Amino acid sequence: MKIRRRTFIYLGLLALVLGAMLYLSQLRSQRHEQSALTEVVRDYPEIAHEGVLRLLAPYNAHSYEGESQQMTGSVYRLAQELGSRTGLKVEVVLENGQDRSLRMLLSGEVDLIASPRVRTTDIDTLRYQWVQDRTSGPIYLVGRKDSLSTVSSHLDLAGRVITLPKASALRLFVEHLQEEIGEGISIELDPLYSTEQLIILVGSGKRDYTLCTSQEAEYYRQKFPDLDITFPMSYSLREGWLARRSSPVLVDSLKVWL
Repeated sequence: MKIRRRTFIYLGLLALVLGAMLYLSQLRSQRHEQSALTEVVRDYPEIAHEGVLRLLAPYNAHSYEGESQQMTGSVYRLAQELGSRTGLKVEVVLENGQDRSLRMLLSGEVDLIASPRVRTTDIDTLRYQWVQDRTSGPIYLVGRKDSLSTVSSHLDLAGRVITLPKASALRLFVEHLQEEIGEGISIELDPLYSTEQLIILVGSGKRDYTLCTSQEAEYYRQKFPDLDITFPMSYSLREGWLARRSSPVLVDSLKVWL
Protein backbone atom coordinates (compact mmCIF):
# COMPACT_ATOMS: atom_id res chain seq x y z
CA MET A 1 0.00 0.00 0.00
CA LYS A 2 2.84 2.38 0.91
CA ILE A 3 4.70 1.49 -2.28
CA ARG A 4 1.63 2.27 -4.38
CA ARG A 5 1.14 5.58 -2.55
CA ARG A 6 4.78 6.53 -3.12
CA THR A 7 4.43 5.62 -6.77
CA PHE A 8 1.44 7.96 -7.14
CA ILE A 9 3.36 10.71 -5.34
CA TYR A 10 6.40 10.28 -7.62
CA LEU A 11 4.20 10.28 -10.72
CA GLY A 12 2.42 13.41 -9.50
CA LEU A 13 5.71 15.19 -8.85
CA LEU A 14 7.00 14.11 -12.24
CA ALA A 15 3.87 15.48 -13.91
CA LEU A 16 4.31 18.79 -12.05
CA VAL A 17 7.97 19.04 -13.12
CA LEU A 18 7.15 18.25 -16.75
CA GLY A 19 4.28 20.76 -16.71
CA ALA A 20 6.55 23.44 -15.25
CA MET A 21 9.21 22.74 -17.89
CA LEU A 22 6.61 23.00 -20.67
CA TYR A 23 5.24 26.24 -19.24
CA LEU A 24 8.72 27.79 -18.96
CA SER A 25 9.53 26.70 -22.50
CA GLN A 26 6.37 28.33 -23.86
CA LEU A 27 7.04 31.45 -21.79
CA ARG A 28 10.58 31.75 -23.19
CA SER A 29 9.20 31.30 -26.71
CA GLN A 30 6.57 34.01 -26.17
CA ARG A 31 9.17 36.39 -24.73
CA HIS A 32 11.45 35.71 -27.67
CA GLU A 33 8.66 36.50 -30.13
CA GLN A 34 7.74 39.65 -28.25
CA SER A 35 11.36 40.81 -28.18
CA ALA A 36 11.65 40.10 -31.90
CA LEU A 37 8.72 42.45 -32.50
CA THR A 38 10.09 45.22 -30.28
CA GLU A 39 10.95 48.24 -32.39
CA VAL A 40 14.40 49.67 -31.74
CA VAL A 41 15.43 53.31 -31.98
CA ARG A 42 17.80 53.24 -34.93
CA ASP A 43 17.67 56.20 -37.30
CA TYR A 44 20.41 57.81 -39.37
CA PRO A 45 22.33 59.22 -36.34
CA GLU A 46 22.62 55.73 -34.82
CA ILE A 47 23.54 54.23 -38.21
CA ALA A 48 26.19 56.93 -38.78
CA HIS A 49 27.57 56.39 -35.27
CA GLU A 50 28.04 52.66 -35.98
CA GLY A 51 29.21 53.41 -39.51
CA VAL A 52 27.17 50.55 -41.04
CA LEU A 53 23.98 50.62 -43.13
CA ARG A 54 22.36 47.22 -43.68
CA LEU A 55 20.18 46.38 -46.68
CA LEU A 56 17.99 43.30 -46.92
CA ALA A 57 17.16 41.52 -50.18
CA PRO A 58 15.84 38.05 -51.08
CA TYR A 59 18.32 35.30 -51.83
CA ASN A 60 17.71 34.44 -55.47
CA ALA A 61 19.36 34.86 -58.85
CA HIS A 62 17.12 37.80 -59.67
CA SER A 63 18.64 39.82 -56.80
CA TYR A 64 22.28 38.99 -57.37
CA GLU A 65 24.63 37.47 -59.92
CA GLY A 66 27.95 35.82 -59.22
CA GLU A 67 30.70 37.00 -61.54
CA SER A 68 34.36 36.27 -60.81
CA GLN A 69 33.39 35.31 -57.27
CA GLN A 70 31.92 38.80 -56.73
CA MET A 71 28.30 39.66 -56.14
CA THR A 72 27.24 42.10 -58.86
CA GLY A 73 23.43 42.04 -58.78
CA SER A 74 21.21 45.12 -58.44
CA VAL A 75 21.22 45.18 -54.63
CA TYR A 76 25.03 45.07 -54.56
CA ARG A 77 25.25 47.89 -57.08
CA LEU A 78 22.87 49.82 -54.82
CA ALA A 79 25.13 49.06 -51.84
CA GLN A 80 28.18 50.35 -53.72
CA GLU A 81 26.33 53.51 -54.76
CA LEU A 82 25.12 54.23 -51.23
CA GLY A 83 28.58 53.53 -49.84
CA SER A 84 30.24 55.97 -52.19
CA ARG A 85 27.65 58.70 -51.50
CA THR A 86 27.48 58.34 -47.73
CA GLY A 87 30.90 57.12 -46.66
CA LEU A 88 29.16 54.35 -44.71
CA LYS A 89 29.96 50.68 -44.88
CA VAL A 90 26.92 49.15 -46.58
CA GLU A 91 26.20 45.48 -45.89
CA VAL A 92 23.75 43.25 -47.73
CA VAL A 93 21.75 40.68 -45.74
CA LEU A 94 19.98 37.95 -47.73
CA GLU A 95 16.66 36.63 -46.41
CA ASN A 96 13.75 35.03 -48.28
CA GLY A 97 11.18 34.83 -45.48
CA GLN A 98 8.87 37.84 -45.70
CA ASP A 99 7.67 37.66 -42.08
CA ARG A 100 11.23 37.29 -40.85
CA SER A 101 12.32 40.19 -43.09
CA LEU A 102 9.81 42.47 -41.39
CA ARG A 103 10.92 41.31 -37.93
CA MET A 104 14.57 41.93 -38.82
CA LEU A 105 13.73 45.44 -40.00
CA LEU A 106 11.72 46.25 -36.89
CA SER A 107 14.38 44.88 -34.52
CA GLY A 108 17.18 46.86 -36.17
CA GLU A 109 19.03 43.90 -37.65
CA VAL A 110 18.63 45.61 -41.02
CA ASP A 111 17.77 49.20 -41.93
CA LEU A 112 16.04 48.89 -45.28
CA ILE A 113 14.24 46.14 -47.22
CA ALA A 114 15.75 47.06 -50.59
CA SER A 115 13.66 44.87 -52.85
CA PRO A 116 10.28 45.79 -54.35
CA ARG A 117 7.24 44.63 -52.39
CA VAL A 118 3.69 44.95 -53.66
CA ARG A 119 1.76 47.48 -51.57
CA THR A 120 -1.03 45.75 -49.67
CA THR A 121 -3.03 46.47 -46.53
CA ASP A 122 -1.25 43.72 -44.57
CA ILE A 123 1.74 46.02 -43.98
CA ASP A 124 1.42 47.81 -40.63
CA THR A 125 2.03 51.43 -41.66
CA LEU A 126 2.26 52.45 -38.00
CA ARG A 127 5.53 50.51 -37.82
CA TYR A 128 6.75 50.58 -41.42
CA GLN A 129 6.86 53.18 -44.18
CA TRP A 130 7.23 52.87 -47.92
CA VAL A 131 10.34 54.09 -49.71
CA GLN A 132 10.89 54.53 -53.48
CA ASP A 133 7.17 54.06 -54.00
CA ARG A 134 6.34 53.57 -57.69
CA THR A 135 3.80 52.07 -60.06
CA SER A 136 4.79 48.74 -61.57
CA GLY A 137 3.27 46.46 -64.18
CA PRO A 138 0.76 43.70 -63.48
CA ILE A 139 1.13 40.40 -61.64
CA TYR A 140 1.74 37.49 -63.99
CA LEU A 141 0.64 33.87 -63.75
CA VAL A 142 3.40 31.27 -64.11
CA GLY A 143 2.33 27.95 -65.65
CA ARG A 144 3.43 25.33 -68.14
CA LYS A 145 3.00 25.56 -71.90
CA ASP A 146 0.54 22.73 -72.38
CA SER A 147 -3.14 22.55 -73.22
CA LEU A 148 -4.11 21.43 -69.71
CA SER A 149 -2.33 24.32 -68.00
CA THR A 150 -3.00 27.17 -70.44
CA VAL A 151 -5.10 29.98 -68.98
CA SER A 152 -6.77 32.60 -71.18
CA SER A 153 -9.12 34.16 -68.61
CA HIS A 154 -9.45 34.39 -64.85
CA LEU A 155 -12.42 32.02 -64.95
CA ASP A 156 -10.09 29.26 -66.20
CA LEU A 157 -8.48 29.29 -62.74
CA ALA A 158 -11.65 28.12 -60.98
CA GLY A 159 -10.74 25.07 -58.92
CA ARG A 160 -7.03 25.40 -59.74
CA VAL A 161 -4.23 25.64 -57.15
CA ILE A 162 -1.84 28.59 -57.04
CA THR A 163 1.19 28.10 -54.78
CA LEU A 164 2.84 31.14 -53.19
CA PRO A 165 5.65 31.63 -50.69
CA LYS A 166 4.35 31.83 -47.15
CA ALA A 167 3.41 35.41 -46.17
CA SER A 168 3.46 36.52 -49.82
CA ALA A 169 1.64 39.81 -50.29
CA LEU A 170 0.15 38.39 -53.51
CA ARG A 171 -2.09 36.12 -51.41
CA LEU A 172 -4.45 39.04 -50.76
CA PHE A 173 -4.71 39.69 -54.49
CA VAL A 174 -5.80 36.09 -55.17
CA GLU A 175 -8.37 36.29 -52.37
CA HIS A 176 -9.84 39.47 -53.86
CA LEU A 177 -9.83 37.89 -57.31
CA GLN A 178 -11.95 35.02 -56.03
CA GLU A 179 -14.57 37.50 -54.83
CA GLU A 180 -14.57 39.31 -58.17
CA ILE A 181 -15.03 36.24 -60.37
CA GLY A 182 -17.27 34.39 -57.93
CA GLU A 183 -15.20 31.22 -58.25
CA GLY A 184 -12.93 29.39 -55.83
CA ILE A 185 -9.17 29.42 -56.43
CA SER A 186 -7.14 27.30 -54.03
CA ILE A 187 -4.17 29.08 -52.47
CA GLU A 188 -1.31 26.94 -51.18
CA LEU A 189 1.26 28.76 -49.01
CA ASP A 190 4.68 27.12 -49.07
CA PRO A 191 6.81 27.74 -45.94
CA LEU A 192 10.11 26.73 -47.58
CA TYR A 193 10.41 27.93 -51.14
CA SER A 194 10.91 31.36 -52.72
CA THR A 195 9.21 32.52 -55.91
CA GLU A 196 12.05 31.30 -58.09
CA GLN A 197 12.11 27.88 -56.42
CA LEU A 198 8.34 27.56 -56.91
CA ILE A 199 8.76 28.45 -60.59
CA ILE A 200 11.25 25.60 -60.90
CA LEU A 201 8.70 23.27 -59.28
CA VAL A 202 6.05 24.46 -61.75
CA GLY A 203 8.40 23.59 -64.59
CA SER A 204 8.98 20.09 -63.17
CA GLY A 205 5.23 19.49 -62.80
CA LYS A 206 5.32 19.39 -58.99
CA ARG A 207 3.25 22.59 -58.73
CA ASP A 208 0.57 23.85 -61.10
CA TYR A 209 0.86 27.62 -60.88
CA THR A 210 2.55 30.44 -59.03
CA LEU A 211 2.67 34.24 -59.43
CA CYS A 212 5.37 36.83 -59.98
CA THR A 213 5.62 40.61 -60.39
CA SER A 214 6.17 42.26 -63.78
CA GLN A 215 9.83 42.95 -62.99
CA GLU A 216 10.36 39.31 -62.05
CA ALA A 217 8.43 38.19 -65.15
CA GLU A 218 10.88 39.93 -67.48
CA TYR A 219 13.77 38.08 -65.88
CA TYR A 220 12.06 34.68 -65.58
CA ARG A 221 10.82 34.63 -69.20
CA GLN A 222 14.44 34.61 -70.30
CA LYS A 223 15.59 32.13 -67.67
CA PHE A 224 12.64 29.73 -68.11
CA PRO A 225 11.61 29.97 -71.80
CA ASP A 226 9.67 26.70 -71.60
CA LEU A 227 7.21 28.19 -69.10
CA ASP A 228 4.20 30.36 -69.86
CA ILE A 229 4.58 33.73 -68.07
CA THR A 230 2.38 35.82 -70.35
CA PHE A 231 -1.05 35.94 -68.73
CA PRO A 232 -1.52 39.17 -66.71
CA MET A 233 -3.51 38.57 -63.55
CA SER A 234 -4.00 42.24 -62.66
CA TYR A 235 -3.67 45.84 -63.72
CA SER A 236 -0.66 47.94 -62.72
CA LEU A 237 0.24 47.79 -59.02
CA ARG A 238 2.10 50.00 -56.58
CA GLU A 239 5.26 48.68 -54.99
CA GLY A 240 8.20 49.96 -52.98
CA TRP A 241 10.89 49.30 -50.42
CA LEU A 242 10.29 49.33 -46.67
CA ALA A 243 11.91 51.19 -43.78
CA ARG A 244 10.98 51.61 -40.13
CA ARG A 245 8.43 54.32 -39.36
CA SER A 246 10.81 55.39 -36.55
CA SER A 247 13.60 56.20 -39.07
CA PRO A 248 12.37 59.45 -40.71
CA VAL A 249 15.85 60.96 -41.06
CA LEU A 250 17.11 57.85 -42.87
CA VAL A 251 14.11 57.92 -45.23
CA ASP A 252 14.63 61.62 -46.02
CA SER A 253 18.33 60.94 -46.60
CA LEU A 254 17.55 58.08 -48.98
CA LYS A 255 15.42 60.46 -51.06
CA VAL A 256 18.49 62.70 -51.46
CA TRP A 257 20.99 59.89 -52.08
CA LEU A 258 18.81 58.09 -54.63
